[in-house]
Amino acid sequence: MTQRYFIIQFFLLVVVTGFCHSAFAQQDTSKMNQQVEVVKAYRPSVSKAAKIDLLPEISDTTRFRPDLNYQTSSHPITYGFQSSVLKASNQFQREINYPGYGKISGGFGTNFTPFFDFFLSNPNSINGTFGVQMNHLSSQGKVKLKGGNEIDAPFSYNKAAIFGSYVLDGVTIASELSYQRDMNRFFGYPIAIPATIMTNTFVKYFDQNQLNQLGYFDLSVKSNASANGLMKFNTGIRLSYFNTSTNQVEKGISFKGDFIYDFGAFSGKLNTGFEHFETENVTSFSDFPLLFSPKNSWLRLSPTILFKRDLFSFEGGITLCSGFGDMSTKFGIYPNGIFTLNTAMKNLSLYAGVDGSLQNNNYSKIAAENRWINPTLEVNPTNYRYIFYGGVKGKIAAPLAFNLGIKYTQAEEQYFYVTKIEKIPGTVDPTLNDLSYNNAFDVVYDNINTLDFSGDLTYTTSDLFLLLSGHFYSYSLRNLESAPYLPDFTLSGSANFKVTDKIKASAELLFTGPRNIMLQYYYPPYLSSLPPPPIYLKTDAMIEANIGAKYQFMKNLEFMGSVENLLNRKDEPWYGYTVQGIRFKLGASFSF
Repeated sequence: MTQRYFIIQFFLLVVVTGFCHSAFAQQDTSKMNQQVEVVKAYRPSVSKAAKIDLLPEISDTTRFRPDLNYQTSSHPITYGFQSSVLKASNQFQREINYPGYGKISGGFGTNFTPFFDFFLSNPNSINGTFGVQMNHLSSQGKVKLKGGNEIDAPFSYNKAAIFGSYVLDGVTIASELSYQRDMNRFFGYPIAIPATIMTNTFVKYFDQNQLNQLGYFDLSVKSNASANGLMKFNTGIRLSYFNTSTNQVEKGISFKGDFIYDFGAFSGKLNTGFEHFETENVTSFSDFPLLFSPKNSWLRLSPTILFKRDLFSFEGGITLCSGFGDMSTKFGIYPNGIFTLNTAMKNLSLYAGVDGSLQNNNYSKIAAENRWINPTLEVNPTNYRYIFYGGVKGKIAAPLAFNLGIKYTQAEEQYFYVTKIEKIPGTVDPTLNDLSYNNAFDVVYDNINTLDFSGDLTYTTSDLFLLLSGHFYSYSLRNLESAPYLPDFTLSGSANFKVTDKIKASAELLFTGPRNIMLQYYYPPYLSSLPPPPIYLKTDAMIEANIGAKYQFMKNLEFMGSVENLLNRKDEPWYGYTVQGIRFKLGASFSF
């Protein structure tokens, strides 16, 4: 225990040292290049830009991301329920952090963890861009499960992409061809692994590798018009193909179009989207062995009017969503509006809005969200009837900014991940050790109301970037006793700071509150009796601490090192699945 407290104190000292260093260090005229990616705990809600999953945002084909963050140890999964994003893509915005042509990075970490990144582009081209990106991360490490077993827990993530854009008279055309290949193993089990697990048909995928492959082609066209009275547009199409090693296939085609017409004091906006998915060898009811191949289409239209002045703006309209396919047809009309009030100095803004959406939970989205889900499962769409939100954001001083918000969400047929269980034959009143566990997750559905209080604080100087963020949640469900895997709160803090002209350091602390786990009895559909009620368990809080440093050895050569899962915790992001322990990584990058 004393050792753990020492590590925590050391971590806090690193963050505080970076904060104090910014106050006393000599100011540099060139700011640190910062790129922050915040992965929050999953929420059964959507933001203003998170609509029905009609054409995911096309990757930014002209943005140079030389510093690729491949954090591997803590939680190589997402925490579920992250709403799909549909918004105007920014792939035409030129954002180059390094004036060279490319960067190659690589290294190795404990638990047999190699990583490699390569990026090549032509950043100085006037008429267009062209580039190549390749990424690899894998691990062959072992984990010790809560039941005491030590088992192999390998995973890998790979991506290759070719992208480009070209500026014509009045329009810019951008395109990307991408291939992703990810692998994970079904290894988790919440108690001591029984000797008969490989012959237990209820635990169907134990010790089996699951391979997911996604290929897609994006093509988008954006107008370069800037004058009033001209139609501005941003349109795109995506063709996708997704398959798994368990013989699931998803074919998709998506269209998206954003149109804006300015006339006088008002602007008319139309956001449209359409997508069609054909999925093979899935079922909506995991208790039924019969698989089918559904076809589903989704349509979204959102006309709004924008009125904007120096001190305030208002955008209002409606959103029409429709989902239709082999199983059912859904239709919804949702309000869509946001009001913003700014102070005269524009250092403080008050905002309030309302939104809603019918969200398509297509197969590839769910497979990326929970890589240990039952691979034959097709998840139903979620209806976000109302999303009310509001808050205040601004700057206290030049480097200090904040955002305090509140959001209330009403969602129908929200999905929650659960673990299916069976009684071991011969047991009457079984304990947790007298059950068989299916470590491929299923889902249950319920209506849920969520109240979310949030706060973000950032401090930015030429030598320091500090981010503090927190969410506090309250849930109300119609049928379930509690909301599986939804935490009561999440807290996070991260800091990136310049120690010297050649050394940069970073630190991160993530804290996820206790969550409820639901164990649901599996009963074949031919049984007439009702199954026993589900079992609810409470998990421990999850704490993740990471530190890292970079040393600029030469102009184009940089060495880097990191310690991930600094506290060497054995948290379970998913029931039965323990994360790998502390990891040390060393590497180098060369830019050209």
